[in-house]
Amino acid sequence: MKYNNIKKVLRKQIEKNVNALWTWDKEDKNFTMIYNHYNDDLPIYTAAQLIEQIDNEIKTTPSS
Repeated sequence: MKYNNIKKVLRKQIEKNVNALWTWDKEDKNFTMIYNHYNDDLPIYTAAQLIEQIDNEIKTTPSS
């Protein structure tokens, strides 16, 4: 999985200086932009941090 769609959304937020926070449930492959509700067990990322995490995941995950 290349995560192209989420990376596109995150890059647009960075370009437009949107101050958004995200969580990433790696097991369920689910991204959530934080509004009012989020799971306290998941780490919170800025858009730039989440792109970095996704790129690291791609590098460390064997291709299928």
